[in-house]
Amino acid sequence: MNFDRMLAYTDALSKNNNRVWFHDNHADYDDAKEDFLTLLDVVKLEIAQQVPELGDRLLFENSKNFMYRIPRDMRYSKAKEPYNPAFRAYFSPKKSNFLPLSYYLHISHEGCYIETGAYPWETKNLNILRSYIATNFEELDEIVFENGLAVYGEKLKRVPAGFTADHPAADWLKYKFWLVEHDFTAKDMTDFSTFAIAASSAISRFEPLRKFLSAAFEISADDDYE
Repeated sequence: MNFDRMLAYTDALSKNNNRVWFHDNHADYDDAKEDFLTLLDVVKLEIAQQVPELGDRLLFENSKNFMYRIPRDMRYSKAKEPYNPAFRAYFSPKKSNFLPLSYYLHISHEGCYIETGAYPWETKNLNILRSYIATNFEELDEIVFENGLAVYGEKLKRVPAGFTADHPAADWLKYKFWLVEHDFTAKDMTDFSTFAIAASSAISRFEPLRKFLSAAFEISADDDYE
């Protein structure tokens, strides 16, 4: 299988982002969606091979549960268009939950990528993660260096309250979220098999960071238990 129907659909939707066009062309959406669900099955297997603890939760889950809806929730969206012209998924049975940290897949004519990291929208989780990084920043530095990672995310101008300005992890502590991303090339997207190889390589490189960030919440859970 290939990506033609998915990319053609997101391109067309971006140019005709209205309810009339969406409903008139729903058959094209259904076709592209089926291709995307097949792709999710492929990537799910790659995640399961690289990350067994996630794989145990994902393998028998219907991939439809990973997928985000294309219609936007206009109550919370700043965008004016009613549809998000992209096929998106987060590989978690409960994708609205912050944990477990997993992998996000984005397929669109504007760009295709896979990413992981931590996007702690609740203050409690953000504080847990910053405290963990403050204590374990040397491990984080090593992971980023050894795997050639480029971490990105929105950052504060100053070190957040509770940490000194000269803290050795000051730059890491300014982040509000920590993400790494692999952009798929046209060659990566020759077909689903080629894509799977590229996705697997990215997951392998990103996994030490995902495990590091996840560990902050495993320790926090142990502390709560005690």
